[in-house]
Amino acid sequence: MASNILSHVVSDLCIGKPAVRVLPQSTPIAAALATLRAGADPFIFVDADAKKTATVSIVKVSVAEILCYVCGNLGDPAAALSRPVSLITAVVGDHAVTRRVDPQTSLLDAIDVLLANNSHSLVVPLHARAGRKKHHHHHVPSASSTYCVLTQQDIVRHLFGSISHFSPVAALTVASLGLIRRDVHAVHVDDDALDAIPLLQTSIGSGTAVAVVADDSALVGEICPGVLGSCDVEPVSAAFAALSAGDVMTYIDCYFSPPEFLLRSIRARLTDKGLHAMRDLMDAAYTTDAAALSSSASSSDEESPLARSGRARRMSSSGKLPMAVDGGRGGVPCWELAGGRHGPGARAPGRARLGRR
Repeated sequence: MASNILSHVVSDLCIGKPAVRVLPQSTPIAAALATLRAGADPFIFVDADAKKTATVSIVKVSVAEILCYVCGNLGDPAAALSRPVSLITAVVGDHAVTRRVDPQTSLLDAIDVLLANNSHSLVVPLHARAGRKKHHHHHVPSASSTYCVLTQQDIVRHLFGSISHFSPVAALTVASLGLIRRDVHAVHVDDDALDAIPLLQTSIGSGTAVAVVADDSALVGEICPGVLGSCDVEPVSAAFAALSAGDVMTYIDCYFSPPEFLLRSIRARLTDKGLHAMRDLMDAAYTTDAAALSSSASSSDEESPLARSGRARRMSSSGKLPMAVDGGRGGVPCWELAGGRHGPGARAPGRARLGRR
Protein backbone atom coordinates (compact mmCIF):
# COMPACT_ATOMS: atom_id res chain seq x y z
CA MET A 1 0.00 0.00 0.00
CA ALA A 2 2.75 2.48 0.99
CA SER A 3 4.77 1.77 -2.14
CA ASN A 4 1.68 2.33 -4.28
CA ILE A 5 1.04 5.76 -2.72
CA LEU A 6 4.63 6.91 -3.13
CA SER A 7 4.69 5.73 -6.76
CA HIS A 8 2.66 8.82 -7.74
CA VAL A 9 4.32 11.79 -9.44
CA VAL A 10 3.67 15.44 -8.64
CA SER A 11 1.64 15.99 -11.81
CA ASP A 12 -0.95 13.59 -10.37
CA LEU A 13 -1.58 16.09 -7.58
CA CYS A 14 -1.92 18.99 -10.04
CA ILE A 15 -5.15 17.68 -11.53
CA GLY A 16 -7.90 20.23 -10.98
CA LYS A 17 -5.62 22.88 -9.46
CA PRO A 18 -5.54 26.34 -11.10
CA ALA A 19 -2.52 27.64 -12.95
CA VAL A 20 -0.50 30.53 -11.54
CA ARG A 21 1.57 33.21 -13.22
CA VAL A 22 5.21 33.95 -12.46
CA LEU A 23 6.21 37.63 -12.62
CA PRO A 24 9.63 38.96 -13.67
CA GLN A 25 11.79 40.67 -11.06
CA SER A 26 11.41 44.03 -12.77
CA THR A 27 7.66 44.13 -12.08
CA PRO A 28 6.75 47.23 -10.02
CA ILE A 29 5.46 46.43 -6.55
CA ALA A 30 2.20 48.24 -7.36
CA ALA A 31 1.68 45.99 -10.40
CA ALA A 32 2.45 42.90 -8.31
CA LEU A 33 -0.08 44.11 -5.76
CA ALA A 34 -2.68 44.57 -8.50
CA THR A 35 -2.03 40.97 -9.60
CA LEU A 36 -2.65 39.82 -6.03
CA ARG A 37 -5.92 41.73 -5.85
CA ALA A 38 -7.12 40.37 -9.18
CA GLY A 39 -6.42 36.72 -8.31
CA ALA A 40 -7.78 34.30 -5.75
CA ASP A 41 -4.39 33.12 -4.46
CA PRO A 42 -2.81 34.64 -1.32
CA PHE A 43 0.59 34.79 -3.04
CA ILE A 44 2.22 35.93 -6.24
CA PHE A 45 5.34 34.27 -7.58
CA VAL A 46 8.44 36.06 -8.83
CA ASP A 47 11.41 34.62 -10.70
CA ALA A 48 14.41 34.24 -8.41
CA ASP A 49 17.75 35.85 -9.23
CA ALA A 50 19.70 33.13 -11.02
CA LYS A 51 22.99 34.68 -9.86
CA LYS A 52 22.02 34.31 -6.20
CA THR A 53 20.19 30.99 -6.34
CA ALA A 54 21.99 27.71 -6.78
CA THR A 55 18.88 25.85 -7.88
CA VAL A 56 16.03 26.72 -10.19
CA SER A 57 13.44 28.42 -8.00
CA ILE A 58 10.96 31.24 -7.67
CA VAL A 59 9.99 33.40 -4.71
CA LYS A 60 6.47 33.81 -3.38
CA VAL A 61 5.32 37.18 -2.05
CA SER A 62 2.21 37.85 0.02
CA VAL A 63 0.17 40.94 0.84
CA ALA A 64 1.61 40.86 4.36
CA GLU A 65 5.17 41.08 3.03
CA ILE A 66 4.28 44.05 0.82
CA LEU A 67 2.60 45.63 3.84
CA CYS A 68 5.78 45.24 5.92
CA TYR A 69 7.80 46.80 3.09
CA VAL A 70 5.48 49.81 2.81
CA CYS A 71 5.51 50.28 6.60
CA GLY A 72 9.30 50.58 6.34
CA ASN A 73 8.92 53.38 3.76
CA LEU A 74 6.21 55.55 5.30
CA GLY A 75 7.88 58.79 4.22
CA ASP A 76 7.10 58.18 0.55
CA PRO A 77 4.92 55.07 0.16
CA ALA A 78 3.96 55.90 -3.44
CA ALA A 79 7.62 55.84 -4.46
CA ALA A 80 8.09 52.57 -2.58
CA LEU A 81 5.23 50.97 -4.54
CA SER A 82 6.79 52.08 -7.83
CA ARG A 83 10.04 50.19 -7.16
CA PRO A 84 10.66 46.67 -8.54
CA VAL A 85 9.35 43.71 -6.61
CA SER A 86 12.90 42.31 -6.52
CA LEU A 87 13.51 44.61 -3.52
CA ILE A 88 11.06 42.47 -1.55
CA THR A 89 12.20 39.11 -2.84
CA ALA A 90 15.79 40.00 -1.93
CA VAL A 91 14.98 40.20 1.78
CA VAL A 92 12.39 37.46 2.29
CA GLY A 93 13.52 34.39 4.15
CA ASP A 94 14.08 30.87 2.91
CA HIS A 95 10.43 30.08 3.64
CA ALA A 96 9.46 32.07 0.54
CA VAL A 97 11.81 30.31 -1.85
CA THR A 98 9.76 27.82 -3.83
CA ARG A 99 11.56 25.19 -5.87
CA ARG A 100 10.58 24.20 -9.39
CA VAL A 101 10.25 20.48 -9.91
CA ASP A 102 9.62 18.51 -13.08
CA PRO A 103 6.05 17.18 -13.51
CA GLN A 104 7.39 13.64 -13.49
CA THR A 105 9.22 14.05 -10.17
CA SER A 106 8.17 11.26 -7.83
CA LEU A 107 6.16 12.17 -4.76
CA LEU A 108 8.95 10.87 -2.52
CA ASP A 109 11.53 13.08 -4.25
CA ALA A 110 9.19 16.07 -3.95
CA ILE A 111 8.89 15.50 -0.21
CA ASP A 112 12.70 15.35 0.00
CA VAL A 113 12.94 18.72 -1.79
CA LEU A 114 10.48 20.28 0.66
CA LEU A 115 12.32 18.93 3.71
CA ALA A 116 15.82 19.67 2.43
CA ASN A 117 15.04 23.29 1.63
CA ASN A 118 12.54 24.01 4.42
CA SER A 119 10.06 25.05 1.73
CA HIS A 120 6.32 25.43 2.18
CA SER A 121 5.46 24.73 -1.45
CA LEU A 122 6.68 23.61 -4.87
CA VAL A 123 5.85 24.85 -8.35
CA VAL A 124 5.31 22.46 -11.23
CA PRO A 125 5.44 23.63 -14.88
CA LEU A 126 2.28 22.49 -16.63
CA HIS A 127 3.53 22.51 -20.20
CA ALA A 128 6.12 19.72 -19.93
CA ARG A 129 5.63 16.44 -21.75
CA ALA A 130 4.52 13.44 -19.79
CA GLY A 131 7.43 11.33 -21.02
CA ARG A 132 10.13 13.58 -19.61
CA LYS A 133 12.68 11.96 -17.34
CA LYS A 134 12.21 12.12 -13.59
CA HIS A 135 14.73 14.82 -12.76
CA HIS A 136 13.90 18.04 -10.97
CA HIS A 137 17.21 19.89 -10.69
CA HIS A 138 17.94 20.81 -14.31
CA HIS A 139 14.56 21.48 -15.82
CA VAL A 140 14.27 25.13 -16.87
CA PRO A 141 10.92 25.94 -18.48
CA SER A 142 10.41 28.88 -20.78
CA ALA A 143 9.33 32.29 -19.49
CA SER A 144 5.85 31.77 -20.92
CA SER A 145 5.22 28.60 -18.90
CA THR A 146 2.26 28.28 -16.60
CA TYR A 147 2.67 26.60 -13.24
CA CYS A 148 0.77 24.71 -10.59
CA VAL A 149 1.57 25.27 -6.93
CA LEU A 150 1.71 22.29 -4.59
CA THR A 151 1.82 23.05 -0.88
CA GLN A 152 2.76 20.87 2.05
CA GLN A 153 -0.95 20.63 2.82
CA ASP A 154 -1.69 19.27 -0.67
CA ILE A 155 0.80 16.45 -0.20
CA VAL A 156 -0.34 15.66 3.35
CA ARG A 157 -3.98 15.63 2.20
CA HIS A 158 -3.05 13.21 -0.59
CA LEU A 159 -1.25 10.89 1.83
CA PHE A 160 -4.03 11.02 4.40
CA GLY A 161 -6.45 9.71 1.82
CA SER A 162 -4.95 6.24 2.28
CA ILE A 163 -2.61 6.45 5.25
CA SER A 164 -5.29 5.33 7.73
CA HIS A 165 -5.14 1.85 6.17
CA PHE A 166 -1.66 1.16 7.54
CA SER A 167 -0.87 3.90 10.10
CA PRO A 168 -2.60 5.19 13.27
CA VAL A 169 -1.52 8.81 12.60
CA ALA A 170 -5.00 9.91 11.55
CA ALA A 171 -6.41 8.74 14.89
CA LEU A 172 -3.84 10.55 17.07
CA THR A 173 -4.41 13.93 18.70
CA VAL A 174 -2.74 17.10 17.51
CA ALA A 175 -0.90 17.42 20.83
CA SER A 176 0.52 13.88 20.67
CA LEU A 177 1.98 14.63 17.24
CA GLY A 178 3.86 17.65 18.61
CA LEU A 179 2.07 20.08 16.30
CA ILE A 180 1.23 22.69 18.96
CA ARG A 181 3.73 25.54 19.00
CA ARG A 182 4.42 27.58 22.12
CA ASP A 183 7.01 30.04 20.78
CA VAL A 184 4.37 32.70 20.24
CA HIS A 185 5.16 36.23 19.00
CA ALA A 186 3.17 38.75 21.04
CA VAL A 187 2.66 42.51 21.28
CA HIS A 188 0.79 44.48 23.96
CA VAL A 189 -2.64 45.76 23.00
CA ASP A 190 -1.62 49.41 23.67
CA ASP A 191 1.75 49.25 21.89
CA ASP A 192 2.18 51.02 18.57
CA ALA A 193 1.07 48.74 15.76
CA LEU A 194 4.38 49.40 13.98
CA ASP A 195 6.05 47.47 16.83
CA ALA A 196 4.27 44.39 15.49
CA ILE A 197 5.81 44.68 12.00
CA PRO A 198 9.11 42.85 12.81
CA LEU A 199 7.09 40.14 14.58
CA LEU A 200 4.74 39.94 11.60
CA GLN A 201 7.69 39.42 9.26
CA THR A 202 8.86 36.54 11.45
CA SER A 203 5.39 35.03 11.70
CA ILE A 204 5.07 34.97 7.89
CA GLY A 205 8.02 32.61 7.72
CA SER A 206 6.80 30.37 10.53
CA GLY A 207 3.19 30.26 9.35
CA THR A 208 1.85 31.73 12.60
CA ALA A 209 0.23 35.00 13.72
CA VAL A 210 1.18 37.82 16.09
CA ALA A 211 -0.74 37.56 19.37
CA VAL A 212 -2.11 40.75 20.92
CA VAL A 213 -2.19 40.50 24.73
CA ALA A 214 -3.36 42.56 27.70
CA ASP A 215 -1.47 43.44 30.91
CA ASP A 216 -2.10 40.02 32.45
CA SER A 217 -0.90 38.30 29.23
CA ALA A 218 -4.49 37.40 28.44
CA LEU A 219 -5.05 36.93 24.73
CA VAL A 220 -7.04 39.81 23.22
CA GLY A 221 -6.72 38.78 19.59
CA GLU A 222 -4.22 38.31 16.79
CA ILE A 223 -2.82 39.97 13.70
CA CYS A 224 -2.75 37.22 11.10
CA PRO A 225 -0.85 37.38 7.77
CA GLY A 226 -3.60 35.32 6.16
CA VAL A 227 -6.32 37.80 7.15
CA LEU A 228 -4.22 40.70 5.85
CA GLY A 229 -4.33 39.00 2.46
CA SER A 230 -7.95 40.15 2.05
CA CYS A 231 -7.06 43.80 2.73
CA ASP A 232 -5.62 46.55 0.56
CA VAL A 233 -2.06 47.51 1.48
CA GLU A 234 -2.45 51.30 1.33
CA PRO A 235 -5.17 51.83 4.00
CA VAL A 236 -3.88 49.04 6.25
CA SER A 237 -0.36 50.50 6.14
CA ALA A 238 -1.87 53.83 7.20
CA ALA A 239 -3.64 52.11 10.09
CA PHE A 240 -0.40 50.46 11.24
CA ALA A 241 1.40 53.81 11.06
CA ALA A 242 -1.25 55.63 13.11
CA LEU A 243 -2.88 53.22 15.56
CA SER A 244 -2.10 50.90 18.44
CA ALA A 245 -2.09 47.14 17.99
CA GLY A 246 -5.55 46.88 19.58
CA ASP A 247 -6.97 49.60 17.35
CA VAL A 248 -5.52 47.91 14.26
CA MET A 249 -7.44 44.77 15.22
CA THR A 250 -10.60 46.87 15.37
CA TYR A 251 -9.83 48.31 11.97
CA ILE A 252 -9.15 44.89 10.40
CA ASP A 253 -12.31 43.39 11.95
CA CYS A 254 -14.44 46.11 10.32
CA TYR A 255 -12.16 46.59 7.33
CA PHE A 256 -14.81 46.35 4.62
CA SER A 257 -16.80 49.16 6.26
CA PRO A 258 -14.73 50.91 8.95
CA PRO A 259 -16.38 53.39 11.33
CA GLU A 260 -15.98 56.99 10.22
CA PHE A 261 -14.53 58.02 13.59
CA LEU A 262 -11.73 55.49 13.12
CA LEU A 263 -10.89 56.83 9.66
CA ARG A 264 -10.84 60.39 11.01
CA SER A 265 -8.52 59.31 13.82
CA ILE A 266 -6.12 57.64 11.37
CA ARG A 267 -6.00 60.77 9.21
CA ALA A 268 -5.44 63.03 12.23
CA ARG A 269 -2.65 60.92 13.68
CA LEU A 270 -0.89 60.61 10.31
CA THR A 271 -1.04 64.39 10.03
CA ASP A 272 0.35 64.81 13.55
CA LYS A 273 3.24 62.51 12.68
CA GLY A 274 3.97 64.38 9.46
CA LEU A 275 3.10 61.35 7.32
CA HIS A 276 1.15 63.39 4.79
CA ALA A 277 2.08 61.14 1.86
CA MET A 278 0.75 58.10 3.71
CA ARG A 279 -2.48 59.96 4.51
CA ASP A 280 -2.91 61.01 0.88
CA LEU A 281 -2.28 57.44 -0.31
CA MET A 282 -4.98 56.14 2.04
CA ASP A 283 -7.44 58.79 0.88
CA ALA A 284 -6.69 57.94 -2.76
CA ALA A 285 -7.36 54.26 -2.08
CA TYR A 286 -10.73 55.02 -0.48
CA THR A 287 -11.64 57.44 -3.28
CA THR A 288 -10.94 54.71 -5.83
CA ASP A 289 -13.11 52.26 -3.87
CA ALA A 290 -15.93 54.80 -3.59
CA ALA A 291 -15.82 55.39 -7.36
CA ALA A 292 -15.89 51.64 -7.99
CA LEU A 293 -18.84 51.27 -5.63
CA SER A 294 -20.74 54.04 -7.43
CA SER A 295 -20.02 52.45 -10.81
CA SER A 296 -21.11 49.00 -9.67
CA ALA A 297 -24.31 50.36 -8.12
CA SER A 298 -25.48 51.62 -11.51
CA SER A 299 -25.42 48.10 -12.91
CA SER A 300 -26.51 46.21 -9.78
CA ASP A 301 -30.03 45.72 -11.07
CA GLU A 302 -28.61 43.60 -13.88
CA GLU A 303 -26.59 41.37 -11.58
CA SER A 304 -27.69 38.29 -9.69
CA PRO A 305 -28.11 38.52 -5.89
CA LEU A 306 -25.20 36.08 -5.54
CA ALA A 307 -22.86 38.37 -7.47
CA ARG A 308 -23.90 41.41 -5.43
CA SER A 309 -23.54 39.66 -2.08
CA GLY A 310 -20.03 38.49 -2.94
CA ARG A 311 -18.74 42.04 -3.43
CA ALA A 312 -17.74 43.39 -0.02
CA ARG A 313 -16.82 47.06 -0.23
CA ARG A 314 -14.20 48.85 1.77
CA MET A 315 -15.56 52.23 2.79
CA SER A 316 -18.44 53.97 4.55
CA SER A 317 -18.14 57.74 4.43
CA SER A 318 -21.75 58.56 5.21
CA GLY A 319 -21.38 58.58 8.99
CA LYS A 320 -24.13 55.97 9.31
CA LEU A 321 -23.81 52.74 11.24
CA PRO A 322 -20.94 50.83 9.57
CA MET A 323 -22.27 47.84 7.69
CA ALA A 324 -20.67 44.81 6.06
CA VAL A 325 -21.90 42.35 3.47
CA ASP A 326 -22.81 38.97 4.94
CA GLY A 327 -23.97 36.51 2.32
CA GLY A 328 -27.61 36.88 1.43
CA ARG A 329 -28.63 38.69 4.65
CA GLY A 330 -27.51 42.08 3.35
CA GLY A 331 -25.77 44.54 5.68
CA VAL A 332 -25.12 43.69 9.31
CA PRO A 333 -23.23 45.73 11.91
CA CYS A 334 -19.51 45.07 11.75
CA TRP A 335 -19.32 44.05 15.42
CA GLU A 336 -21.57 41.07 14.67
CA LEU A 337 -19.08 39.78 12.10
CA ALA A 338 -16.06 40.53 14.26
CA GLY A 339 -17.04 39.16 17.63
CA GLY A 340 -20.46 37.56 17.50
CA ARG A 341 -23.85 39.13 18.21
CA HIS A 342 -23.71 41.46 21.18
CA GLY A 343 -26.78 43.55 20.44
CA PRO A 344 -27.13 47.26 19.75
CA GLY A 345 -24.77 49.43 21.75
CA ALA A 346 -22.49 46.50 22.67
CA ARG A 347 -19.09 45.69 21.27
CA ALA A 348 -16.88 42.65 20.94
CA PRO A 349 -14.45 42.07 23.84
CA GLY A 350 -11.05 43.63 23.22
CA ARG A 351 -12.27 45.86 20.39
CA ALA A 352 -12.98 49.58 19.91
CA ARG A 353 -10.18 50.64 22.24
CA LEU A 354 -9.51 53.90 20.40
CA GLY A 355 -8.29 56.67 22.66
CA ARG A 356 -7.02 54.39 25.48
CA ARG A 357 -3.38 54.63 24.53
